[in-house]
Amino acid sequence: MNLQIKRRKSRIELVPMIDVLFFMLVFFMLFSTINGSQTGVAVRLPKALHLGNTANNSLVVTIAADSQIYLGKQKIGINSLKQQIGRQIQKDPATQVIVRPDATVTYERIVKVLDSLASAGVEKPLLGVDRQQIPNASGLNIK
Repeated sequence: MNLQIKRRKSRIELVPMIDVLFFMLVFFMLFSTINGSQTGVAVRLPKALHLGNTANNSLVVTIAADSQIYLGKQKIGINSLKQQIGRQIQKDPATQVIVRPDATVTYERIVKVLDSLASAGVEKPLLGVDRQQIPNASGLNIK
């Protein structure tokens, strides 16, 4: 008895490959939007090692390198900032305000903004910083 086995020609299935590529495309598109700047105003933030957690109900005040103030993406004056933050604090007293000054902004400008926030009712403003990694004794990076 002589058995013959038919050999099937191998082929590459494209549908699963397209599914994987589509999944990767969607993942990177979503990651790039999440990883972007919160306000849309690019600033170089100072570095810090220990950071607190921020709540979901937070407002971001950015001080750009040219000392312009932004509430979210909107350019705003220091008096208007006080009024808008004050209204938001009255609506929701748990609102946290994050101040993101550019690393080149003068200390005097930061203090003026913080003073304006304090007069609007902000008790504990947070300072936005970039996470800095330092090597520990074993040579591993700590965040």
